[in-house]
Parts: sequence; C-alpha cells; structure tokens
Amino acid sequence: MMGRIFRSARTVVVWLGEPQRDCDVQAVENSIRFMERLPCIKEQQSESVSDYEDAAFATLREMTHPTHSSDWFSLGLFFCHTWFQRCWIIQETVLASTIEVYIGPTRIPWGLLQNAARLLDVVRRRTSYSRLWRESLTTIFGSIPMILALSRTYQVTDQRDKIFALLGISDRSSLASSAVELDKFSADYTKSIEQVYTECAAHLVEGRAGYSVLSMVEARSHPAPHSIPSWVPDFSVPQSPPPLAISGQCPFSAGGSTGSLPTRPTVSPNGKELCLPAASRLGRISRTSETGEEICSLEQMTHFFCLLADPALRLAKCATPAAAEALWRTLIADLASERHPAPASLGPSFAQWITYLIIRALDTASHASAHAADHFPDGESPPKPTPTCNSPVRDTILLDAHITALRSAPPEYRYPAVRAAVDDFIAAWDGAIPLQELLDATRAAVAAGDRARLEVTHKFVGAFLRTCSARRVFSTNQGDLGIAHQGARVGDEVVVVPGAAVPFVVREVEGGLYILIGEAFVHGAMNGEALEGKDSSALEGLHL
Repeated sequence: MMGRIFRSARTVVVWLGEPQRDCDVQAVENSIRFMERLPCIKEQQSESVSDYEDAAFATLREMTHPTHSSDWFSLGLFFCHTWFQRCWIIQETVLASTIEVYIGPTRIPWGLLQNAARLLDVVRRRTSYSRLWRESLTTIFGSIPMILALSRTYQVTDQRDKIFALLGISDRSSLASSAVELDKFSADYTKSIEQVYTECAAHLVEGRAGYSVLSMVEARSHPAPHSIPSWVPDFSVPQSPPPLAISGQCPFSAGGSTGSLPTRPTVSPNGKELCLPAASRLGRISRTSETGEEICSLEQMTHFFCLLADPALRLAKCATPAAAEALWRTLIADLASERHPAPASLGPSFAQWITYLIIRALDTASHASAHAADHFPDGESPPKPTPTCNSPVRDTILLDAHITALRSAPPEYRYPAVRAAVDDFIAAWDGAIPLQELLDATRAAVAAGDRARLEVTHKFVGAFLRTCSARRVFSTNQGDLGIAHQGARVGDEVVVVPGAAVPFVVREVEGGLYILIGEAFVHGAMNGEALEGKDSSALEGLHL
C-alpha cells in the first residue's frame, strides 16, 4: 500500500526537523553553501562506477585539500541525520516523482543532495578523511537480492521491515519460478523475524536469484541474534564482508557453463535445510591468516608469511613473475574499485607493500625481542599491546608510536621465529618479486625520511582492505590459494557448485549435514575450471 501511495504522489515532502541550536543552524547553512560550490558530475556520463569516481576525484582535487577537511566532515555529519538512515526512505525516494527536502524553513534541492552524497562517497573512498559518515544515499533500482544487500546498513524499528520495506520497489521477477507462488510472499506481521528471513531466502534461492543468496550470508555471532539456518542471511545486521557475487554485478563464473549438470537448489518441506544437488570438492583449508585489517600485528604478519611461503602452495612451488601476479590478484579477488580484472599497475604497488611489511616485521620483532629480554628475562609473556590507529597498514607503517606499541610480543613471536618466516618467504618469492632490491632501496628511503615509496603502496592497500578487511587468506591441502569469509577455519571444505558464481566454504557438523560459512575466491577456480570434464557422477550433493 505504501508503495502505491508514494508512486501516485505528485510530490513527496521530506522534513528533517528543526535545528536545535544556533550552531546547528550555522552548520546547516555552511553545508548547503558547500554543496552549492561542488561541481555537478552526472553518473550517466561515465561508463562505470570506477570511471565516475576517477572523473569526480580529478575534478574535486582542489577541494580535497586539507583546508576543506572541516567542510567535508560537516557534510558527512549532515548525512548522519536519522532520516538518511531509515530503510523506508529507499521506497520513498525511488517511487517519488518529485522530492522536496526541508530542514526547518530551509529548502534543499533534491538534486543538490544527490550530487553532494555521491561526491562525498568518492572523497570518503579516495582520501583519509574520517569514516564517521555513512555510505552515500543513492537511488536504488534492481533485483531483490541487490536491494537487500545494499540496504542492510539502514535502520528499522521492526526488523521484519528489512524485507517488507523493499518489496514495493523491487523487480519481483527475481522471485519468479515455477516453484514459487508469489502471492504467499507478502508483508505478514504475524510471522516471526526468523520466519520472514527464512521464507524470503527460500523464495530467492529457488527463484532466479539462486546461489547469489548464499553470498549474502554474514559472519554469525555467538550466540546469533536470530535462530536461522546457516544458508539464510540475517538481514537485521550489516553484511561483512560485502559479497563478491550478487546477481547482475559479478564477473565470476566458478560454477561454469553447467550443461547437463544439476543446478537447481531446493528447500526441504520444513524450510530448514537447503539441498545443493551437486558439488565439486576443491579441498580442505589447511592454513589461514587473519583478516586483512589484522595482519598488521606481529603475530599475524608471521602467520601470513608462513602461509605464503608454504612449500605445499602451488604458487610458491613455481614462483615466477606470473605466479607473483596471481598472488596479488588473489589477495584482492582480482577486483579494484569494482574493476575486473584489476589493473596491472597494482603489481608494483603490491611489491612495495610486501616489502614494507617485511621491514616492519623484522624491525618490530627486533625491538620486541630486545624489549622482552630487558623487561621479561624469565621468558614470561608480556601483556598484549593496544593498537594505536585504525589503519596501521597504510598510514602508520613508519610511525615510532606503532612500533613502540608492538614491542611487547609473546616469546614465540620474538625475532628468531619472525626472521625464519620472513627468510622463508624471501627464499620462495625473490626473483618472482625483486624483494632484495626493493628491501635495499626501501631501507635507504626510510633512513632518508623519503615517503614516496610508502605512497606507492596506497593503491594496493586500498584494494586489499576493501576486499579482505573481513576476509582471511587461506591455503588448502591441495595447494590452492584463496580468500574466504572471516568465519573460515582450518578443516573447512571449499566446494564449487554448478551454476554458482563463486566457490563456497562449508563445515561438516553431524549426520552428513553441513553449515555454510560463506563465499570464497580461489585462484584457478573462478571460471569453471573445477567442473571441466566432469559429469554428474563425479559430483555429490550437499545438505546445508
């Protein structure tokens, strides 16, 4: 009903309330004046999101000078207004013919807000300004899976509205299939949150959305906020990490051209189990690192280097420039600013980043070992350090404060163990990556206070953190390298399902049943390679 109201309205008036104090009035006026000074860059003039971002940032270069940081910060706070955080506004803004926005008596043109929100998002992505502001408000069209993925950070009073608020604006053909009765899927507040989410996922997975729904599963907390099957996304919480495979925006085809292979998943009569009719097992996870944001710690750097230098890893066995390229592309799922494949220019950025990581590991371990020997001569473990910054990989790689914070390392991660891990990595990859040459040049640059080489790392680090901030690097017992959901652990299995865009990580629980951990990116398995030459007799079904 609300959809019909907004669709038929001549104008939708949005009132953001009255500024509470004189300083609030001044802040609003300053934000509006800043919005009016921003260049208008239309998305339709760009072929892709990344092209739009490039054009916008080039145009905005003068306005991203530090002297404007307070303007951008104030604009970000303006978009933190509660109205912009409500899930129902998606329906209001998409269906309305005309929108008028007021704060107090002041009218703000809707087009001005749209342009400012888009540019604010570009600045947030491309600069080091504070991330306090939300993702920009954009007009959303598309299938139900895409809208559900985009809207999970929005707020509702009733968590069932994470689904109900979007039905009126979605392309309902994404629910269409001979096995789905659309009239049974509607807003029904007599159902529990668990029922609504499970029924929505069942309709989607048996419809055209198919396996892309499984890519929307998030890391489950313990205890989980809702008792739902592992294959059902909990739409009440933001998804982390963002999915690789949402219908219409995925460049991968791990499930290949299925031909005669069975592809259609089915939900059990009780709605609790999902049957995958066929799957190819790639192997079990044998090693993992921590997430991308966590490998900056001494312990996790050591694990990271050990994993990449593992003699069982296929890429490490034949470390060539091509293998090095496959390595860095795997670490970012071969994506950069939504581009696939990632540009080759990220290769030198990766090489410089891994060089800095080696230097940090060795220097930090050396300081930690000396510090521990002086203050903990009996070998007891010092207290764990407190991180000093939110982005140590990129921006604090040379800061003494960060080094000091990591000096107290547990005995098992003092210098000899770190040195051995780094030496093994250099022995495996030097030549494929010019590590010794880069180490000499980088140490000289650090000694001279030259930060130019550090700035080279920013492109790769940005892509790596966007992809792996909530994913971990892993290797399998078959020697494959990949990145997976942060919930993955040693012993989990990686499978490829005919018709699915990406591989999945699953965990056996009992009685032949599995739980879904999340999607994965596996080098050499993203374009149907795992299913080549196989018929249905070579595959087996899985019950989640």
